[in-house]
Amino acid sequence: MKAIIFDIRSFSVHDGPGIRTTFFFKACPLRCVWCHNPEGFHPGIQKVAGTHKMGQSSVPCIKQVGEIITLNQAISKAEADRVFYEVSGGGITLSGGEPLMQADFVIALLEAAHQLDIHTAVDTSGYAPESEFQEVMTKTDLVLFDLKIMEDAQHKKFTGKSNRLILENFKWLMRQKTEVIIRIPLIDDITDTPQNLEAIRTLLIHTGAIQRIDLLPYHQTACNKYSRLGLTYKLKQMPNYSVEKQQQIKTFFNDLAPMVTIGA
Repeated sequence: MKAIIFDIRSFSVHDGPGIRTTFFFKACPLRCVWCHNPEGFHPGIQKVAGTHKMGQSSVPCIKQVGEIITLNQAISKAEADRVFYEVSGGGITLSGGEPLMQADFVIALLEAAHQLDIHTAVDTSGYAPESEFQEVMTKTDLVLFDLKIMEDAQHKKFTGKSNRLILENFKWLMRQKTEVIIRIPLIDDITDTPQNLEAIRTLLIHTGAIQRIDLLPYHQTACNKYSRLGLTYKLKQMPNYSVEKQQQIKTFFNDLAPMVTIGA
C-alpha cells in the first residue's frame, strides 16, 4: 500500500502531545487563503523550478514536491523514532493537506501503529465523506480538529467549500469517546471577527470531550512556498498576528477546555 506525502517531520512538538513524527499527506479539498502548507494542495507529485547552491552561486534546477511512501516505510520511520515517544508521551500525527483524502492508507497506518502500541493523532479539517471520516476517527487515539469559519457563505469565500459537512462530522465526533484538540487559526478580519469567535464558542460550550484548544496566529512564513509553486498568496501583505489580540482571544476561550494554548 502506498501514499503520496510532501514531508515527514521528526521531533515535532506542535502536532499533539510529546515528541511526534508528523506525516504530511498531499491533496486537500479546501483552499484556505491563509494556508501555510500549499505543497499539500495538489494530490500528485509536482515538479517546480528552484535553485541549488553551488559554492557562492545559485544555479537553476527542477525540484520535486511530494514523494511516494509505502506502509512499511512509514511504519519503519515511526519505529525508528519510538524511543522519543516513550520518554515524552508522543507518537505519530497524520496531517497534510488533508490526510482523509488518502483514507485507505491512513486507516492502515493507524492500525499498524496501534499494533506496535504507538500513540496516533489525525489532524483534519473535517471535510471528508461521513463514512471515511467516521472510520478514520474510530482508529485514532486523538483528533486535531480545525475550526475556521462558522458562517457558511464566509467559509465558502475564504476556503472554497461549504462548512456543512465539516460541522456534521464535528457533531458526530463530539458524540464519540475520542480525545479532541480544537485548532483555531487566527486571521485578521477573517476568522477573528467577534461574530465568528462567538459562534465557535457557542459550538464548543455544549461539548465535553475537548482536551485542549490551540490558537494558531497568522504569520508570513508561507510566502516563499507560494512563490516556488507558482501560486498567488492573497495574504502576502498581511502582518503577523498581534500578540495582544492573541492573549485577548485566549482569555475568551479559557473556560472551554482544561488548556488553551497559543501555537507556533
